[in-house]
Amino acid sequence: MLVAVSGGADSMALLHALAARGQPCTAVHVHHGLRGAEADADARFVRERAAALGVPVHVVHVDAARRDGRSPEARARELRYAALERQRRASGCDWIATAHTLDDQAETLLLRAVRGTGPAGLAGIEPLDPGRRLLRPLLGVRRAALRAYLRRRGLAWREDASNADRGVPRNRLRLDVLPVLEQVQPGAAERLAALAAAVRADVRESAPGVDALLRGAVSRADGGSWLALDALTGAAPALVRAVLLALWRARGPGLPLARRHVEALEQLATSRAAAGARPVPGDWVVVRDADALWLGPAPGPLAPPPLDAWLALAHTLECPERGVSLSWRRAGEIADAEDAWAPPAGVAGVRVRGLRPGDRWRPAGGRERSLARSLQRAGWPRRRRAAALVVEHDGAIAWVPGLGAATPGDAAGQEWQLVARRLSTPGGNC
Repeated sequence: MLVAVSGGADSMALLHALAARGQPCTAVHVHHGLRGAEADADARFVRERAAALGVPVHVVHVDAARRDGRSPEARARELRYAALERQRRASGCDWIATAHTLDDQAETLLLRAVRGTGPAGLAGIEPLDPGRRLLRPLLGVRRAALRAYLRRRGLAWREDASNADRGVPRNRLRLDVLPVLEQVQPGAAERLAALAAAVRADVRESAPGVDALLRGAVSRADGGSWLALDALTGAAPALVRAVLLALWRARGPGLPLARRHVEALEQLATSRAAAGARPVPGDWVVVRDADALWLGPAPGPLAPPPLDAWLALAHTLECPERGVSLSWRRAGEIADAEDAWAPPAGVAGVRVRGLRPGDRWRPAGGRERSLARSLQRAGWPRRRRAAALVVEHDGAIAWVPGLGAATPGDAAGQEWQLVARRLSTPGGNC
């Protein structure tokens, strides 16, 4: 177990308790590059206390001082969790243990409520997050109880002076709001934590249906994940929201979504617009195509790599990143349902390439026109148009798999035909 140790009372109590129980563990302290000499002293303190307990320790440095448009707290949190995961892998640990307490749970619930959230937000902090390999064993323990634990054993801890900064919303809640709530209703923090637990139980009841829907509707491609929107047809708003949040938790960067983000994603998923995009935390983006949503890093879906290849007779060309393969087959082996093209007799091969700006073609029996416009009129979504294949013969577009042939071939006079087959798992290279 990799134990995240800041040097504060909560994490020091967690480290001591695990070591005292004989739990094999490694400590890691993330130095955020903030607070100067005070932060350096925190790192030295953690090293000394871990050594006294006989626990291996690593100090990892990140640059949280570099501004990138996020709040300092959000920036430091994302860098910290990324550093913890890297160290977990490097140390060969199965889990990361953090010292979140019941008080942290109550503060999180209040913060999300006042900022605007839904049931998933009110579920609060998860005690166990298998996807991110996170454990929070102290989530049911009050902060005061951990300090009492340390005092009884004569154990020291560090105080972070920035925790007294009321300009930070969480600090303001901790220092001013929660004490007042405890005066109004003793045990307020415990009741807030109990509410989070109750909501988590309700969310888990609906999870199997949501998970089943995600398994059938989500695929990895273009550097991110696509969610087929037909899976949400007729779904109640609550289910749409649950699916979008589950997709974010499963495939996103591991950051919380504010209510405004959730509402923007719901609008994107349910609107009639064929295109659109919304930024989300972590410098990620959600992009709407005609029939799907894409979630991944900004600026958006990656286009397939350029393709220009010669496909000789009797050979096969597989393009997993375009979701299609082309193969020559003898005419008698072609099934009626397969998308195939019969070339003129005597063809030794064809050139296969991707779509180019300005491409024009002449559909069988029609006049010359823009290929891009033909694909749009045929209802091809943007991602499918970006992955379209063009087959050239004698320097002209002869066939666009999935759309049609430009010039009918002579099936009777040609032993071979070219067949296009959809691949179910995009990825890899031509």
